[in-house]
Amino acid sequence: MSFAMLTFSGVSAFAQQAATLQGMIIGRDGPTMYVKVGDTRQIVTLQYNTQATEKGGFLGMSHKNLGVAALVPGLEVKVDGSYDPDHKLVAKKVEFTRGSMRTANQIDAGLNPVNAKVAAQQDAIMSARRDIESTQRDIDASKQQIAANAQTEQADASAAKQAVAQTNGRIGQLDQYEEKGSLTVNFRNGSAVVSKEDKDQLEDFIKTAANTQGFMVQVQGFASAVGNPALNQRLSSERAEAVLTIIQQSGAVPLTRILAPAAMGTTNQVADNKTRDGQKQNRRVVVTILVNKGITGGSDQTTASAAPGQPGEA
Repeated sequence: MSFAMLTFSGVSAFAQQAATLQGMIIGRDGPTMYVKVGDTRQIVTLQYNTQATEKGGFLGMSHKNLGVAALVPGLEVKVDGSYDPDHKLVAKKVEFTRGSMRTANQIDAGLNPVNAKVAAQQDAIMSARRDIESTQRDIDASKQQIAANAQTEQADASAAKQAVAQTNGRIGQLDQYEEKGSLTVNFRNGSAVVSKEDKDQLEDFIKTAANTQGFMVQVQGFASAVGNPALNQRLSSERAEAVLTIIQQSGAVPLTRILAPAAMGTTNQVADNKTRDGQKQNRRVVVTILVNKGITGGSDQTTASAAPGQPGEA
C-alpha cells in the first residue's frame, strides 16, 4: 500500500510539472497540437483559455493575442504549460513571432491544411503493428503447439495478414485530403463587406459542414490583380477576416476546427482581369471543408453543399 501511495504521489507531482518547449507545429486536430522538437514529436493540448500571442514590432516588444485559431502547421512556437499524467503538455501560453506567422501562412497557402488526426492515427497504426509483431513472436516460441494444431494456426496467420493489409491501406491514404465542399463569397471593388445574401448562404453552409466527421475549415481571401499590390494584399486579408468573423459568430463551428485565415493577395486568379466580370470573380473568399482520407477510411461522409456566392457589383 505504501508503494502504491508513493507511485500515485509521483504521478500527481509529474502531472503538475511546469515545462517549456520550442519547436515547429506539424499538425492540428482541434484542441490537440503536434510540435516537432528536434527529432521528437510532442503532443500539446490546447484549452479555451490558452493564449496564442504574436510578438512583433521593435525588438519584439509588442504583443497581440490572436487566439488558438492562429496556430497552424509550419509555425515556430514557444509553449509554456504543465504535463498531464499522459505526458501531454497542457498549454497555458503559446508565443510566436510575426515573421514566423508570415512564413507559416505562406506555407499553408500552397498546401492543403494538415489534419492533425493523421498523427494520432499513425500512432494507433504503429501500436497495432507492434501488437502483430508481438503475436508473431509468441507463435515462433510455441512451434510445437503450432505443429499440433496446424489448421487453427494457419487460420490465425491468414487473419493477421488481412489485418496488416488493411493497416497498410490506411497508411497509404494518410497524405490524401478530400474536399467535402466549398463556398465562394465575392466582394465589390475595394470592399471587404459581406452582403446580406452571402452572409445567409455562408451561415447555412457552415451549419451543414459541421455535420462532417473530422472536418477542418480553411478560409482564403483573394483580390483581383488590378491596382496597387499592397492594397490588394490588405484587401484579401480583410475579406478573409470578415468571413471568419461570420463563421465564428454563427456558433456552429468550434474555434479549434478553424484554420487561421490566409491572405492570398492576387494569387490563383480564376478569371481574366481585363473585363469587369473577370475582376468580380477574382475578388473573393473561398471557404473549404477538408477531411483526411486516412482518418475516414475513404468512407462517404456528409458533404457540405457548395452553393456559390453571388458576386458583388463593381
